[in-house]
Amino acid sequence: MSANHHMPLPSLPCYPCPYNASCCAYGVTLSDEEAAAIEAEKGPGLVYKTRWGEWRTRIKNKRCALFRDGGCTIHDRSYYPTVCRGFPWTDSEGDRYEYDISICGEFEARPELVTIQRALPSRAAAAPREVETVSGD
Repeated sequence: MSANHHMPLPSLPCYPCPYNASCCAYGVTLSDEEAAAIEAEKGPGLVYKTRWGEWRTRIKNKRCALFRDGGCTIHDRSYYPTVCRGFPWTDSEGDRYEYDISICGEFEARPELVTIQRALPSRAAAAPREVETVSGD
């Protein structure tokens, strides 16, 4: 759970997932440490570095390459990606996940989860806004 919020979050049926791991269809951003641990433990070729320098998991057969036989092969590992650990509640920095939460089928099955998720603190809402000053000259 993020240090940015204190309310307990409802548990989701992520492992095993009854929604065919729909969130695993896109791959995930990794920290340098997570990428190194995955390559060290699982071998090369499952992660790659984008031209922008971001580590990502590869996609194979329309799912993250670490998803096999109905589940994530690293779900119980210390290097399980922070993005996956927090999804769909929080992002890798512990702030509210700001993207498409409908990827998780449980949000369609339990619409009240959307309200709970949207009540989490948002980095965007907390960011100071620039105030435009108008000169009287």
